[in-house]
Amino acid sequence: MEDFYVTIPYGLVVLGGGVAGYVKRGSKASLAAGAGFGGALLLAGALSVWAFACGHSGNLFATVLQTVCAVALTVVMGIRYIKTRKVMPAGIIATISALVLIFYVYKISNGGNKVYVPVSAA
Repeated sequence: MEDFYVTIPYGLVVLGGGVAGYVKRGSKASLAAGAGFGGALLLAGALSVWAFACGHSGNLFATVLQTVCAVALTVVMGIRYIKTRKVMPAGIIATISALVLIFYVYKISNGGNKVYVPVSAA
């Protein structure tokens, strides 16, 4: 299974959560974090789709970006959940991020995401 099948929906959920936090509570921090992380994940997904369409099984920048985003969201939202005990949104995002992170680590550790590093022709 290609990583973009997970990364793009994950990015949409994070982005949607940020927008929902802004609409519901007026939280600019939620909007900024959701847009930042969601946009980064959507970029990583698009790069993975592009690499796949070109016949490669991965893109180094996309792999690093999506993994870093998943780690950051797991840690930050996990800590927030521990402090507040609020399932929505901290517990849900921490859980989804942890599951996605497990997928990324599994994919990388099994060599299923051989990354494509573009090299310019000399």
